[in-house]
Amino acid sequence: MVGQDKRAERPALTPEGIVDAATVLIERDGLAAFTMRSLGRELGMSAMAVYGYFPSRDALLCAVLERFMDTMDTGPVPGERWDDTLRRTMTSLYREELAHPEIASIDVDPRADSGGLERHTERIVGLHLAQGWPEPVLHQAWALIDAYLTGFVGNALALKRLGEEEGAGTDGDAPVADEREPWERIVEDAYTDEAFAHGVEIVIQGIRGLAAPDPCEWRTPFADVSKKVEIGS
Repeated sequence: MVGQDKRAERPALTPEGIVDAATVLIERDGLAAFTMRSLGRELGMSAMAVYGYFPSRDALLCAVLERFMDTMDTGPVPGERWDDTLRRTMTSLYREELAHPEIASIDVDPRADSGGLERHTERIVGLHLAQGWPEPVLHQAWALIDAYLTGFVGNALALKRLGEEEGAGTDGDAPVADEREPWERIVEDAYTDEAFAHGVEIVIQGIRGLAAPDPCEWRTPFADVSKKVEIGS
């Protein structure tokens, strides 16, 4: 009877609750330690119960990543210029990935995606196309933006982890002389919020160069841009 009472008190399992618990577990213990078994223990049930909602670890990670992407500021703002859209969306992606590195590092088999990650990408591409970006320009700009975000965030996180390791066990109140070589200071201090913003401006100027002689008067229409924009139309 006691066991039955405990089971009765246990909250009903839902896909949303599983995603919530998985997110907490990954951020607390790290992605490498995350398994369906460890999640089951966290939820107080067997791993097989979790598999009843998500057929694989990758499928669950896709759902966690989709939830994470939904927190980013990547929606349309009526009347917004394309360059302001890039500043807003790229900064949001940068800040969220730095704040949640374990979630941002999720890399899954795309075949496990139920369509959520694909819809997220489609929304962003559709937003730019609705603004009036020529498809050949967006094709080249997409690779440029992706490479900049991936490289900058990856290096910023690596340097942050290195700084935390080197700072462990030291007296945080004691002044420390900067004995680094000039090249070390340049490299290690390059990945700041200010540097990221400067890099975004360089990306924007690069896109203007790709689009020339187009005046780049692209902006989000005031009408609903949530409808699908056919690529190649």
